[in-house]
Amino acid sequence: MNNSKKKNNASEASELKKVIASQKTEIFQLKNILANVPGDVYWKNKDGVWLGLNVTASENLRKMGFIWKMEDVIGKTDYEIFSKKTADIFRKNDLEIMQQKIEATREEEAVLPSGEKIIQLSTKRPLTNETGETIGIVGITINITAEKEAERLKIENEKHKQSLQDQEKFTKIANQVAHDIRSPLASLLMIVKSCTEIPEAERIALREAAINIGDIANNLLSRYASKSSEHSSEFEASQSMLVSATLLQLLADKKYEYQNLTIKLDHEFSQTGHFAFIKISPSDFKRMVSNLINNAKDAFNPSEKKQRKILVSLDANNEWVTITIQDNGKGMSPKLIEKIKQNIAVTEGKKEGYGIGLTQVRETLLRYQGEISITSQLNQGTKVILTFPRIKAPSWIGEEIKLRNQDTIVILDDDTSIHTAWNAHFDSILKSSADIKIKHFHQGNETLDFLNSLSTEEKEKIFLLTDFELLKQELNGLSVIEQSQIKRSLLVTSHYMNPDVREQAAKTGTKILPKQLSSEIHIAIDANFTIQNKKEIVDLVIVDDDEVFTNNLSCFIFRDLNVDCYQDPRNFLENLTKYDKDTKIFLDYNFTTCNISGIELAKKLHTRGYTNLYLISGNVFDKNDIPSYLTVVRKDDIKNLKN
Repeated sequence: MNNSKKKNNASEASELKKVIASQKTEIFQLKNILANVPGDVYWKNKDGVWLGLNVTASENLRKMGFIWKMEDVIGKTDYEIFSKKTADIFRKNDLEIMQQKIEATREEEAVLPSGEKIIQLSTKRPLTNETGETIGIVGITINITAEKEAERLKIENEKHKQSLQDQEKFTKIANQVAHDIRSPLASLLMIVKSCTEIPEAERIALREAAINIGDIANNLLSRYASKSSEHSSEFEASQSMLVSATLLQLLADKKYEYQNLTIKLDHEFSQTGHFAFIKISPSDFKRMVSNLINNAKDAFNPSEKKQRKILVSLDANNEWVTITIQDNGKGMSPKLIEKIKQNIAVTEGKKEGYGIGLTQVRETLLRYQGEISITSQLNQGTKVILTFPRIKAPSWIGEEIKLRNQDTIVILDDDTSIHTAWNAHFDSILKSSADIKIKHFHQGNETLDFLNSLSTEEKEKIFLLTDFELLKQELNGLSVIEQSQIKRSLLVTSHYMNPDVREQAAKTGTKILPKQLSSEIHIAIDANFTIQNKKEIVDLVIVDDDEVFTNNLSCFIFRDLNVDCYQDPRNFLENLTKYDKDTKIFLDYNFTTCNISGIELAKKLHTRGYTNLYLISGNVFDKNDIPSYLTVVRKDDIKNLKN
């Protein structure tokens, strides 16, 4: 028996050791799992007292500044560890889990001791004993602040992107509305100017109404124009600036700014002033004039009952452009004017002072060779006169419509009111010259079909006035000009500041008329002009902008031939009909006088039926670069030039 008992005891001890070893293994594995779970694991009793947590939870609490050691949290409630606001959230969620005996996953917000807010994703469920009684909660929490921030930024970026898209759409709509307003406005101004039978008072009222409509259009363009097209005055280089258009834009902005003030802001531009250019940064110019208009606005006494007026005038002669800002305000004393003349900053008569504004005016005048003069009378008003050197108008501007007897004026515009306006503008011309006719088109393709049905001689009698943008049509005005090969034309458009439009117009040799100046352009008739149908017989035409090179060719290499030379391709194209289609024509590859290459020029000549075309160049070309109708001759190969 004793031996048997010993054997049994030994066996039980062995089994017990195995159980203990297995439990130790399980405990180790549980601890290992707790330590490596990707989150904070913790458990609390029913009163919210922390009973335990894993190493990850302890380390994260320490990193966030709540505790330093794991022992510091055991036996404490949330209220002893976290802020009351955070503890209230935790306790509310814990009680709901225990009372409803559910598992729940929620986002919980916590405030760190540093004041930083974090967001945690917590999954909690009831903690039960062996009988199933709820004795607390067990939970696992993951810090998802970074993920939530990324999600927030993504949503904000999407909203911002949508906002930009909406703004871009609205900008396009605003630009289109402004464009649509400007066409009938140009019509109205032309019609009003020609309706001399309407009493003067009514004409003035109509003119002012038209100007107000224009102000609305200009303000739309100013407020909602694409930011990419705007330039800071610090970086905007001086350029050839059309003064009248810039002033009209500025006045539209100022009228919008002063819309709640009882100030009449008007303008008077002379015929010569409408097409005057100066060399200046448009931003500097607008700031300068804006400062002076603001000074005029501030010169009024609000208690006075007289109508407050500011008049901006523009005039020009061959040398100078003059801008005048005149008001009927309280005026300035001689002492104050003398200070201004001596460049002394002044603040008299203005609560905030205008020394800074005048400083900018002086700096702008000094930078762009401008001058200022001021005359003023107390209680009568002030007149400020700015004078700038007038520069030669850029090549793109159309300042005059030159007609000939027997001309047909072809007008292409998708706006019916423009056609009515041009009829009014040409009315006196048509009455005095029965040989001149007008033909109207609304569609680009119909215009092109008509023009291409004409003979070369008939095309010589066409003057084409075309809008650039033809809505919902495949062609634009420049395409019609290029494909019809009409020599005399004007592009009448509100897009005259667009560099791409200017570049395209230059390639076709077309000048541009800003649509708002349509009512101001001068119309002239050359009664002495007659079309020369007789062809000139020449052996060779050379088109090269190197005058020395062309002179050497014509005087030495080809001295025994009849040679015509051109430095500017545009001049050559204007005289092209003088030459037979088989005339030998030598073309330079690069022209500095205009934006066209010899290859592009050859293409124009080829489409017009010219067959004997040569490209003279020092470059080496790939065979695919040169069309089959064009022969390349190197400039340094004089023998081949002569053969």
